[in-house]
Amino acid sequence: MNPNLLGNPLAAGPEFPLSLWQKRQAALLYYWMSLDYLKGLKEMIDKLIAGADVLLDVAKSQGRDALLTNERWGVRDTSANWSTYGYPALADFRKSTIWHIAARTNEIYGATGTNQCAHMMSEISSRWMTPDEEDAFGEQCGAVFSYGYRIDDAVGAGGQRTLKDSSMVGFWQEYAGRFPRLPKFRVRTDVVGKTDKRPPRTGVYVPQDDPYGTLQFAWTGDSEGALGEVQTFNDAGLAAVKAIGRDALWLDEPKMMAYVIEALKQKRLQPKRGIDWKDVDDLIAARLVLRPQVFTERSCKWYFVEMIDGEFDDATEDEVNMTESVGRPNVPAGQPCPESGWWFTPAKTGSRRYFKAKEIMPDFNSKYGSTIWQWDIDQSNPKL
Repeated sequence: MNPNLLGNPLAAGPEFPLSLWQKRQAALLYYWMSLDYLKGLKEMIDKLIAGADVLLDVAKSQGRDALLTNERWGVRDTSANWSTYGYPALADFRKSTIWHIAARTNEIYGATGTNQCAHMMSEISSRWMTPDEEDAFGEQCGAVFSYGYRIDDAVGAGGQRTLKDSSMVGFWQEYAGRFPRLPKFRVRTDVVGKTDKRPPRTGVYVPQDDPYGTLQFAWTGDSEGALGEVQTFNDAGLAAVKAIGRDALWLDEPKMMAYVIEALKQKRLQPKRGIDWKDVDDLIAARLVLRPQVFTERSCKWYFVEMIDGEFDDATEDEVNMTESVGRPNVPAGQPCPESGWWFTPAKTGSRRYFKAKEIMPDFNSKYGSTIWQWDIDQSNPKL
């Protein structure tokens, strides 16, 4: 066997440094595609099924179906109907996940049954539950599906990888708390992959010639594991990166709004989803306009990104906790403000506000992830 494929650091080839954003992407992909993460999905499905069993037993003991059967809808809204169609969807989801766990032995990865199960759940009436039961069960389903979709996002379908820079930045905001220290990575320039080909090793790959191309996870076990085209910025995207700044792109509301509004006025960007420059009033609107217009795909060669077990990138740990452009620390919600000034958080649009030193930074409990406050480069008062 080729010693280069055994993780020999002396045979890794020329040094190929990863940027902070690339390291974050690699950490997310290895996390989502780990066997432990997949087993976690099964545990969540097991709990969902157990909860459904309890609800069905309660509904049966209370005789709810007799009150829900009628001439117009028949048994559509009953627990019996849900048992016939909804319960098997959960069971199939569980069975599929068990299959995927076993397939990892042969280095076979793939999309989970998340989408099929989520679609089935949306089509079946749950009116046999009480409003509180329905809300709680729906929230539990949402957590399971969100968890499973991360695997599906990472594997794509038939080599068609769709994760883009904007998505990965958003996911990092959500998952950063799981990485108080980034794993240590080594780029194996001696292990080369190509678009539309199975990789020489299972794992994460970085495009050889594009610092903005989104990293990919590819595997050797079947043809579905082939590397896809790199998702990267087109000319409009590169212009946005240059104007807004790599670290501010997708996150800095004032900068994003200002750039998108001006680009729409100058017709460098086109209105999207009915949003023209007068409608760009928050970060979400700016993203909705910018995202569809700044990406492209192309074939490329890839290098294997090896994660070194048990080692951490201590130099990068400081970078993760600092806003590189201004050298001030990001502050988790619930902590005192370290310096008086204007701060904002990507967890809530329109969040920019002035804090006094030692003032406690609030938590928005956002669905977009943890509330992390960042120093605003623009310290001007909008009222002046």
